[in-house]
Amino acid sequence: MVLIYLSGWLVGTIAAYTAARHLHERCEPSPHPLWVSVVAGALWPLLLAGLVELSSLGVLTKAHTKAETGISNSA
Repeated sequence: MVLIYLSGWLVGTIAAYTAARHLHERCEPSPHPLWVSVVAGALWPLLLAGLVELSSLGVLTKAHTKAETGISNSA
């Protein structure tokens, strides 16, 4: 699991750094694009996990509401 996280961190860092290099303002470049990219690479798996949790809560809430109203999920 740690290897997957570290691999995602590396890929995310490279992607963020590449995007920062290509999408920056020519007259005002970012002062620390590498450090910002490293932080972005470290944080994206946490945001992805939060999104998965949020969507699962939405599904569970929807299923619970259907169960209370008597609507069946099966065909």
